[in-house]
Amino acid sequence: MPAMRAYLDDFGSITIWMEKNFYGGKSDSFFLVAEDGYMKELVVKKLVEHDTRVKYEMTCPSDLPFGKDYKVREIHGLTVPLEIRMIVKRPEFNRLFEYKGNDLGATYTPKHTDFALWAPTAVSVTIQITLSGKKYTFPMERSERGVWRLSIKGNLRHALYVYFVERNGQVVRTIDPYGLSSDGNAYHSAVIDLTQLDAVEKVKPATESCCGVDAVIYEASVRDMTSLPSSNTKGHGTFSALCETGTSYDGIPTGFDHLCSLGITHVQLMPVLDFATVDEYHPSRNYNWGYDPAQYITLDGSYSSDPKDPYARMIEFRRLVSKFHAHDIRVNLDVVYNHMYDVDSSPFHRVLPYYYFRYTDNGNLSNGSYCGNDFASDTSMGRRYLIHAIETLMKIYDVDGFRFDLMGVLDVETMNLILKKARSIKKDAMIYGEGWDLPTSLDFRRKAMIVNQDLMPHIGHFNDFFRDVTKGKTSDDGKYDRGYLTGDIGMSFSILSALAGSVMTTPLFKRFEEPDQSINGAETHDNLTVWDKMHYCCSNDTREVRYQKMKMIILSMFVSQGIPFLHEGIEFCGTKKDNPNSYNSPDHINGMDWQRARFNRHMIEYTRKCIALRKKYPEFRLHTSKEIYAQVLLSHRDDGTVSYTIQAADPTCGYKKVLVLINPMDREFNYSCEEGWQLIFDTDGNSHDEYLRNMHLPARSMLVFRQS
Repeated sequence: MPAMRAYLDDFGSITIWMEKNFYGGKSDSFFLVAEDGYMKELVVKKLVEHDTRVKYEMTCPSDLPFGKDYKVREIHGLTVPLEIRMIVKRPEFNRLFEYKGNDLGATYTPKHTDFALWAPTAVSVTIQITLSGKKYTFPMERSERGVWRLSIKGNLRHALYVYFVERNGQVVRTIDPYGLSSDGNAYHSAVIDLTQLDAVEKVKPATESCCGVDAVIYEASVRDMTSLPSSNTKGHGTFSALCETGTSYDGIPTGFDHLCSLGITHVQLMPVLDFATVDEYHPSRNYNWGYDPAQYITLDGSYSSDPKDPYARMIEFRRLVSKFHAHDIRVNLDVVYNHMYDVDSSPFHRVLPYYYFRYTDNGNLSNGSYCGNDFASDTSMGRRYLIHAIETLMKIYDVDGFRFDLMGVLDVETMNLILKKARSIKKDAMIYGEGWDLPTSLDFRRKAMIVNQDLMPHIGHFNDFFRDVTKGKTSDDGKYDRGYLTGDIGMSFSILSALAGSVMTTPLFKRFEEPDQSINGAETHDNLTVWDKMHYCCSNDTREVRYQKMKMIILSMFVSQGIPFLHEGIEFCGTKKDNPNSYNSPDHINGMDWQRARFNRHMIEYTRKCIALRKKYPEFRLHTSKEIYAQVLLSHRDDGTVSYTIQAADPTCGYKKVLVLINPMDREFNYSCEEGWQLIFDTDGNSHDEYLRNMHLPARSMLVFRQS
């Protein structure tokens, strides 16, 4: 550690730390100097002694020009760089340098390419171009609002580039934070001619519009869907492998065909943007799901047929999206915009230190993500960057929505602006995420979390209340806890709130203003699968009993108000061998087990019928809380069962009401009923035409009736 460090933390204010092993940490005078002969004596405002060092708070000129290489020299001759630090967080910095243009990055034309990098604190920026195996270096020029520019003549369609940025006394090499693609392992950014992607035609889904409560979301990993040999795809674990059709295992559709066979409306792809710890040339080594982001716009090369070719990943992913669209399935991306894998090596920090990450009052990195840092979405250019990233991904790849990992780290204003931008491109774009209350350095009412859902209309949140009430707590220390559908009858009242999309108030538990804010899932990629959880909370149950409970849990997602969410494999009782945190586990743990799918094919068929039921009956897809209050009647009976009645809104539909009866207990019940009731969804998902005089409710069952 150097004996002294100096930081520009505000306009007119420098902070100096001096180690006590250097002249006892004492110096009588300090000077601000620059290479052009500039010198200004600094005035000590405050001195604070600590155990091993001394802190000096100094006054300096408040109008120091940026873009100069300043140093601080103390009386004994020690000279250190003046690091531009917390001044970048000040409103005045934003007033001086916020850039509202849309030309950052590399803008290609056949005759020239324009490069623009926002680096307002940089002293110099040099760009290195690699083309046809040769390297060329050019200085860039500083322009308005701290943007460095260079236009290079010639056709750079296949050029690679990096920047060398001089700031804070160092010259650092970095890729472009606005880069559209990279070569293998992101060693360079790539100039991209977007017309090269036109060979893959964009396809509109057959359903004109689909979002909110009309959506059925299925979470899938590109790798997991085809990683095992039983997928019988030609390739495995890539964009192209997931594009393959006509694949099956012993008569069971696999991969892409499996997804198309279910009836889902949206596939949510786990991270496909560049992540740090997977070697793109050898993706099986140290494989993980990609929640360790390295770039926010560039796709990860490990899913490409040729990682070193920046175009291959782009073309293959666009083809995958178009293929889903051709089968009337929209594509949502799981984006990890809450942190970066490593601050120091991230292009954000290398270009402009301290700006893009959130810090605590004592100067430490905020860590609400529990990954060491939080992206500062609340800064003007951080916010602009995320909106730009969403817009870029939608326009280039034609994706339809985004799931935000640890969304509670981000801020409300940014999320609302992202929704606005996304829906200006596609009116049915979906924006949702994990709205947990996380300890990031942001005021409580500014966090994009569930508690603040009233500030974020039409932005969805994963409803952990629904998850825990239906199957029991999902955390490892709660794996023995049961939910209502796994046998805790004491939750019969709580499940009423879950069925209503958590929008109805006292005496029920209200969590959301509108049903399109509630994402209802029983499991996600995190934690134990439902089947594995039942190994603990239902350890004495037979396999047949677990099937019965599994059916109730799956059906609950499709009859509840809100947005149903399936995790890959739940439809065939997927298992991760009781692994509660399999983010970096090998394929035999995370891969889609098509042999298991064949064994449990009756559960897949049941899930298909659940999806079809929801699509057929709009009563399960009420769009507003006003409709839910007007049409829904909920009741829990003394015997522990639950009834859930929905009035039909359309008088011409041919029926008056839809009724769901739930019995999670080990005994059956019989209820007398009015005339006109039919059983439209039995324990196998089948419908019956005959009219009933009484309703038989078997043990551990959820049935659906309608009244003509």
